[in-house]
Amino acid sequence: MKDRKPETEIGKKKKGYVLAIDLGSGGHKVSVVSMNGNIISSAKETITTHLLPNGGAEQDPEEWWRKTIHASKKAIQEAAIPPEEIVAVSCDSQWSVVVPVNEYAEPLMNAVHWLDTRGGPYNRRIASGFPNIQGYGLMKLMKWIRLTGLAPTRSGVDSLGHVLYIKNERPDIYKKTYKFLEPMDYLTSRLTGKITATQKTMAPFIIVDNREWGSLTYNEQLLELAGVEKEKFPELISNDSIAGPIKENVAKELGLNPLTPVIAGIGDSNASLIGSGAVLDFDPIIYIGTSFYMTCHLPFKRTHLNNVMTSLPSPFKSRYYLLGEQGTGGRCVEFYLKHLIYPDDEFSTGPQPEDMYDRFNAMAGRAPAGSDGVIFLPWLNGSIVPSEDPYVRGGFINLSLKTTRCHLSRAIMEGLAYNNRWTRGAAEKFIGKKIGHFRFSGGGALSDVWAQIHADVLGVPIHQIDDPVNTTVRGTALLAFIVLGYLSIEKIPGCIKIKKVFEPNTSHREIYDTMYSQFRELFKRNKDVFRALNR
Repeated sequence: MKDRKPETEIGKKKKGYVLAIDLGSGGHKVSVVSMNGNIISSAKETITTHLLPNGGAEQDPEEWWRKTIHASKKAIQEAAIPPEEIVAVSCDSQWSVVVPVNEYAEPLMNAVHWLDTRGGPYNRRIASGFPNIQGYGLMKLMKWIRLTGLAPTRSGVDSLGHVLYIKNERPDIYKKTYKFLEPMDYLTSRLTGKITATQKTMAPFIIVDNREWGSLTYNEQLLELAGVEKEKFPELISNDSIAGPIKENVAKELGLNPLTPVIAGIGDSNASLIGSGAVLDFDPIIYIGTSFYMTCHLPFKRTHLNNVMTSLPSPFKSRYYLLGEQGTGGRCVEFYLKHLIYPDDEFSTGPQPEDMYDRFNAMAGRAPAGSDGVIFLPWLNGSIVPSEDPYVRGGFINLSLKTTRCHLSRAIMEGLAYNNRWTRGAAEKFIGKKIGHFRFSGGGALSDVWAQIHADVLGVPIHQIDDPVNTTVRGTALLAFIVLGYLSIEKIPGCIKIKKVFEPNTSHREIYDTMYSQFRELFKRNKDVFRALNR
């Protein structure tokens, strides 16, 4: 990686801290992080997701910005360190989320969220053709896959689908839009006053050629296929670069040196890889936060359309990472607790307790392996990897008069583990290697019960990351130190501790093999039912 240290006094220092901003689907986490990955201070904010008719899902970018500033001020204050010791600001965020902005990087409407499927009809329209392969015109499909590694999703959950929704159903906004941005680029643009993006952050728009790492141009053929104009998209800067110094007024509000560099943004899935210590090729992680995914770094670009898997540019020079996004993860737990256990309705038992996730974990631990035959289907918003279907939905199957909430709680954990086992098989074919272990991170990795379930269901050791809820902010900060030249990539694994290794319990193998096979059958046999109910 090139030495990209800024020509400032800050950039010449060999110690310091990074202000790391993580904008997840559920809210912010802003932390001051040391060079060895320690979290010095942290502040959190929640974000509202507005679920709308016809598959709509939106968030307010102005709320993102206000809460970014509020949480940053709080984290800096609690860190109690001299401002000049903060050597960089770095952002990661959820992605496949579109923010239309004016020339001042101010939003023109709510952000269209990755849960939003309203762009599906427009994606399917531009993708159609003859001969037809899984809903795609063959020649178009070959071009998208060859150039980008991606194709427009049939569900419309990618950024291109969101842009096409705005173009077709909000033409007034589309006309006014100066640039379409992903959340991490929106925050970076607000921090610097310069509207930029990178090849890696623009991947879900499917208009940048990814065959060569570090491309700085939009591809004319891809723009034509999508039916969008190049001028609607931001200037591209290098994947491993500095977006610019922080704006003077923002620096003043935060109490930072106005020369503090802002690092080019990154997606949360790649940040969690770095923050889990998985910086070597083929070292995989399972991450369960609001969403859940399986990923690892790779030395090549590849796509498997059947499993909706591809490799996208990483911030590390000439390196890519596996995209194994499976959809709703921890959100399944949130849905269960909010709507079935602690609903705000006539059945309400009072406000949600602060320890409700601890209670959920304890309940799951009381049920036997296999939940006495209860299976949870985790596709609350359709399935993505390893088999995309926008019509399938979630549910509990095989309830009986002896089913308790302990069974339901464990079944949720097991249902996500079954989907990870399904994804693991596709991932092994993709990378061309057997996967012998996984690092486990995200909020789900706080649970020893869930870690053991994954070890038993997948049949491989699970390495539970220490302090797993901070993997994204930690990874974002460590990347900043790498870009500034303070750390080498090889030093990163030494910054990450493994709390515990969970070995498979062989006595559970038979029951989980049976449950997993029926999980797969339920997906396959009920596709027509789901399509009839949800199309």
